[in-house]
Amino acid sequence: MGLDCWASILGDCGSGKSREHYISDGIFDGESVTAFGLPWCRDNPITLGLKSATAKILCGKHNSALSEFDAEASKLSKFLLTNVLAAPLTESATTLNGFRLEKWALKTYVNLGYIRGLHREQTNRLEPTAQLIRYIFRNETIADGVGLYFVTGKLSSENYQGGLWWDAIQNPANPAEIFGMAFTFYGIRFVISIPPIRAERKIAGLGLVKGFDYSYAKIIYRPSNVSLKSGTGGLKRIDLQW
Repeated sequence: MGLDCWASILGDCGSGKSREHYISDGIFDGESVTAFGLPWCRDNPITLGLKSATAKILCGKHNSALSEFDAEASKLSKFLLTNVLAAPLTESATTLNGFRLEKWALKTYVNLGYIRGLHREQTNRLEPTAQLIRYIFRNETIADGVGLYFVTGKLSSENYQGGLWWDAIQNPANPAEIFGMAFTFYGIRFVISIPPIRAERKIAGLGLVKGFDYSYAKIIYRPSNVSLKSGTGGLKRIDLQW
């Protein structure tokens, strides 16, 4: 059986087959994860060890090249776990590389699309464009509007969700066509958009989705910072360098 690597268009695959965590194991604080909606658990959630939450979708060389992006997402998750959950009353701040966090989100989107896990009805494998692959691995220029958006909203102990939750953004007229992915990262809401246009209005146009109304949110492309404010807790600030 041949090598299956979604970055093979680069023409420099190496180090044989590898197991890529379709969602980075470094963002979780335990040794297991509950999955739901993926091809093997469409209807019922299952708990599996993080070491098993992998797929042979990248060669060893390209898998290793993504490690700095995984590390940036892990840094964010540790900050939120430590300062939002464990120490909500203290003020705290951290600085992240925005491009690395964006590329982590993009490769997670590609991973999920490649294994047909972006939404429960996905049957066709999502093949990333050459431009997207070259941006992720070679930092080649990508069109303005492609990438990471922050979505403002309220976060409380009642609506807080740990881990990573996502929904595909689909064309209503053709659900097989996927434009991107909305996701919450330990309660913070982001969107990954793929079309080469600024997407603020289109994201706001999603309206009410699973109890959240995007039309009332502020949509920010490549935000310079994310602040978590509370009337009783300390300010949490995440600065993003671009």
